[in-house]
Amino acid sequence: MDRVMLPVDSLVWHEVCENARLERLVAEIREDRVRKPVHVTSDACPVILDGAHRSRATDLLGEALVPAHVVPVPRDFLVPGWVHAFDEPPPIAGLGSEGIVIGFLTSRGVRRPVYSLGTSLSALFDSYWQVANSYAGRPYTRLDFVPEDRSSFEWRLPAWRVVREMTTTLGPLPAGVTRFGPLIAAQCPAC
Repeated sequence: MDRVMLPVDSLVWHEVCENARLERLVAEIREDRVRKPVHVTSDACPVILDGAHRSRATDLLGEALVPAHVVPVPRDFLVPGWVHAFDEPPPIAGLGSEGIVIGFLTSRGVRRPVYSLGTSLSALFDSYWQVANSYAGRPYTRLDFVPEDRSSFEWRLPAWRVVREMTTTLGPLPAGVTRFGPLIAAQCPAC
């Protein structure tokens, strides 16, 4: 996959940045000047799949261009989600009972679905944020599997076309929800 330089202000963030992580990265780049390329979609308005922190750090350092690898994403690609594992069960209440399943809460061996507030794009978007905000500040570990010995929240996301529409019309999703690593590895094995 070719490496290109893209204007950082032309990119769409699909997830927000975590402030502490961003501050560390800005300091690292300022000191080492090493910058790993970001991964973006091949759309006319590229969406960052991986590298939101690197892109934001580039912008904060006053640089206009960021190195990038362009990754084609099929419209019907089901976006995998991360699992957030906790030492104590997070305080997530069911949002609805007839919406779209946005994740599964596992606590004390019991796994239950968490539904969106409704089926509209804005209700789905708001539901992702409500769940993420319900355990904001609570330490968690990001995993790609559901642990048997800890409480967890397993994020479920719709097809890429829906995630893209949400992020380009309503704004970025919470940090640590989507997991594009497997797609990037398949599309860009040398990355």
